[in-house]
Amino acid sequence: MLVREPGHPKVVVLNNPPHSDRWSSVAGLRERSTRLVMWAGNPFPDVWMRRLASNAVDRIVCVSHAHREEYRLYPGFERTEMIYSGADFDLMEAAPSAIPSESLVLFASIPRRSKGLHNLLQAWPTVRKAVPCARLRVTGSARMHDPAVAVGRTGLIDADLEAEFSEFFGDHPSSTEHAGIQLTGPRPVGEVFSDLKAAAVAVVNCNWRGSFETYCRSAVEAQFVGTPVVGAARGSLPEVIAHDKTGLLVDREDPRALAAVIVTLLTDPTLRKRLGSAGRAWAQPFGDLDLLAGDWRGVAQRAWSGEPAPSPAHPLRDALRRAGYGRGRLWLRDHVRGTTP
Repeated sequence: MLVREPGHPKVVVLNNPPHSDRWSSVAGLRERSTRLVMWAGNPFPDVWMRRLASNAVDRIVCVSHAHREEYRLYPGFERTEMIYSGADFDLMEAAPSAIPSESLVLFASIPRRSKGLHNLLQAWPTVRKAVPCARLRVTGSARMHDPAVAVGRTGLIDADLEAEFSEFFGDHPSSTEHAGIQLTGPRPVGEVFSDLKAAAVAVVNCNWRGSFETYCRSAVEAQFVGTPVVGAARGSLPEVIAHDKTGLLVDREDPRALAAVIVTLLTDPTLRKRLGSAGRAWAQPFGDLDLLAGDWRGVAQRAWSGEPAPSPAHPLRDALRRAGYGRGRLWLRDHVRGTTP
């Protein structure tokens, strides 16, 4: 993507880090009349902070404050920026409104262990015991993350996850249907938005270990259409979900606690209405592309001027960075891994 500024030919924006074998050709784009900005939707390798510190890259744009804070200790942090990823609010509004269901729980994430599906499946029998009519709809496929992953008999879920929850998937589809679980597979985005509108509860990443959300577009989308959101209080989720205002976050790795908040929302229509009513206004700043376009203009201007990115101060962590703590961590990682900077 090229961003043109008056008096300056261009800013080149990379959509996520290019592979290492393509870096030399990408690096050649940076010249006297060009600034190079990398938009990082996910955690990125250490080498990119080195490139930022050495002026091989002019800016790295993270997609939430939580995402950006992961790099505060490292050299080059002053030139990491933050802009939310946005959302397609116009497509959401255009999606048909399905009949609302007070018993529908929608897992609004990729159905994998890294997104916490195992925790939701552990919680599900408790939910069904309290609300026997509850239904869990799981959209998508593990192969949306990894086309080569081994899936089980469902053709959608990782084989090891199916084996762990054989009571649900051992005799698919009858065992899955008996448990009140529906696997829809990948679907057009308009149908997913319709499901979000119809669901009583949307569950997003409920994984307290390993993979964390850097932004979570599905949480923003669910709140925008007025559906309360449940997820783990980790990564960017406490930032994009207003706990007890637009959704409920679980602060510990405990499927029973996860089940409890889902049951609370399924059985309390007044609470669901309160949380859902506040969602649209809360979600607006995270997804409004017109607002975010102004943020991108600011990044382009700072890439040319060299001005530090705006950021709240964290005195201790900033002092550790200036003292070389982050640089030392990078050196130690290279030493342990036997890698070359």
